[in-house]
Amino acid sequence: MFKFRIIGFVLLMALLGGIFFWEAGGVWLFLAAAPAMVAAAIGECCSMMNRSGRPAFVLPTALAVWLIAVGSCLSFLYPVVRYSTLSLVIMLIFAGCAGVLAMKDENLERIVNSFGAAMLFTPSLILFLGSYFIHPYGSWLIFLCLVTKATDTGGYIVGTLTSKLPGGNHKIAPKVSPKKSWEGLAGGMVLSLAVSLTFFYLMPRAPMSWYIIAAVLLSLGSFFGDLTESAVKRLCNIKDSGSFVPGMGGAFDVLDSFIYNGMLFWPLFLIKDALV
Repeated sequence: MFKFRIIGFVLLMALLGGIFFWEAGGVWLFLAAAPAMVAAAIGECCSMMNRSGRPAFVLPTALAVWLIAVGSCLSFLYPVVRYSTLSLVIMLIFAGCAGVLAMKDENLERIVNSFGAAMLFTPSLILFLGSYFIHPYGSWLIFLCLVTKATDTGGYIVGTLTSKLPGGNHKIAPKVSPKKSWEGLAGGMVLSLAVSLTFFYLMPRAPMSWYIIAAVLLSLGSFFGDLTESAVKRLCNIKDSGSFVPGMGGAFDVLDSFIYNGMLFWPLFLIKDALV
């Protein structure tokens, strides 16, 4: 399992490397990959609900989220696209309302469940996608990705090691996620802090205190995002949302850390600007 997790991590890092360091095509690679990952995550969430007897529209929901995500990305490059994206969102809202009025009872549940799946983390991920464009070459997105995922990695390593100690480790929410422990959370937070401080020494664009606060908050956001997805999977009685990334599961499993961190990063970023 750990071997496949390393392979999956290397593949993701290769993708991020192409996005951030391929000067000619990095932006377009990002526009191709990121919205597709978002749509795949939402599609997996709807699929899990279907398999658990909670019907949802998979393809229409994933397509709608993909269109909104693409439009949101393009709007950072071309301001005129913002109006098209806003129009699309408004049309989707009206279409959903009209659908609720026209659909039969068995389809109302599908609409409600689909909307719930889409709203689980679409707003946060759209802001997460936008963070690529707020600084040349997306260096703040690199920061957000690495600090967020450091919590997963550190938590997995420390949690696995401490679970083998006599008496095991101390569980946080065993009914929701049996493997989550306080020791793992502490290990993830320490690694996030180390990554954040590395960014401070490599590109100090804010006081050290900001990097420390950002690491703690993003680490907590990552943990609760992971816990939220665990609750959804527990509700649906499913272990992995898919097999999109080797050793890491589906797109939803990879992006769960950003359920809250996409939105959490923006006020942190604004505070950073105020401190500089």
